[in-house]
Amino acid sequence: MRKSIFRLVLEFLLGGAVIMLTTYLFPEVYVKNFGVACLIAIVLALLNTFIKPLLSFIAFPITLLTLGLFQLIINGFVLEIAEMILAPDFYIPSFGLTIIISVIISILYSLLGIGKINE
Repeated sequence: MRKSIFRLVLEFLLGGAVIMLTTYLFPEVYVKNFGVACLIAIVLALLNTFIKPLLSFIAFPITLLTLGLFQLIINGFVLEIAEMILAPDFYIPSFGLTIIISVIISILYSLLGIGKINE
């Protein structure tokens, strides 16, 4: 079943709140304001829909050899792409921190039910 516009906007607002929460947990991460955080959530949703499946397909042999741990690197890389797109308003100083933040964002998204297809 398709999501309603209200549900979609709510998920982007919650995604923005999750991203702002990570900026409070890690002061090294810079997000200009809540509007940019919501824009980051939208960009991440688009990247996770279109780019991440391609990266996962290409990296499947490595992911299989590492028993799935390489998926963390792919998640970090997707967040790094979002950082490059929104460069002056969004900054994470290191790739290691990018991976940690992507794990935290994934966990919080799962707990809040953001991005689930069937509702």
